[in-house]
Amino acid sequence: MELVTLAHATLNRIGSASATGMVKHTEVRPVSEVPDGSPEALRELVMTIAEEHGEPRESLQMMRQENGWHYTQQRDAVVFNIQGRNVQYSTPYAICYAHPALKIGERYFKLDEVKC
Repeated sequence: MELVTLAHATLNRIGSASATGMVKHTEVRPVSEVPDGSPEALRELVMTIAEEHGEPRESLQMMRQENGWHYTQQRDAVVFNIQGRNVQYSTPYAICYAHPALKIGERYFKLDEVKC
């Protein structure tokens, strides 16, 4: 048994960051273990997932964190966005959530921290 951090990432428009403009309109929603729930760790996760789906890593260097509460109902979301040169997108590039989980073997159990 071990305590881990799980991240849920939704990538909305893979391909929109590169100069080719080949936007894939399918959502990618992986769940991954991350070192922690920091914005830096989540940004690296988004970049890795995007790269695995054909987005060049160098095109993601301008991706920045935005205040995410207006894009989603959960206030603890971390939102990353990148806009094209001549195009403005209404959806953010990626929305991430991180939470602690208990890992037993290959199974995960979501934990809710109790603050005293």
